[in-house]
Amino acid sequence: MPVFLKNLLKDPKFDAAAIIVLWLAYVIGENFRLEPIQFHLIPFRPPLQVPVSEVVIGAIIFGCLATLAVQYYWRRRRSSKPISESVTAPASSSTVA
Repeated sequence: MPVFLKNLLKDPKFDAAAIIVLWLAYVIGENFRLEPIQFHLIPFRPPLQVPVSEVVIGAIIFGCLATLAVQYYWRRRRSSKPISESVTAPASSSTVA
């Protein structure tokens, strides 16, 4: 096995990403049906009929976009705080020379 692949497989981020990608492929593959499901969004209106695969793919896209938006606003809020003055460490009472 090449050294590149050995190091890649030892990385826990790669393992987690591989598990997530394989799980998403399984979910989309198992739910890829053309039979529509019915959403009753508005009372007294006919329900919307949407294929299951579109619901799953839409949920994945929404989740990714929501996660990116939260991360963006979280980082922006943290970076907009003024930099506090550096605090000097308290003098040590240790007498060890």
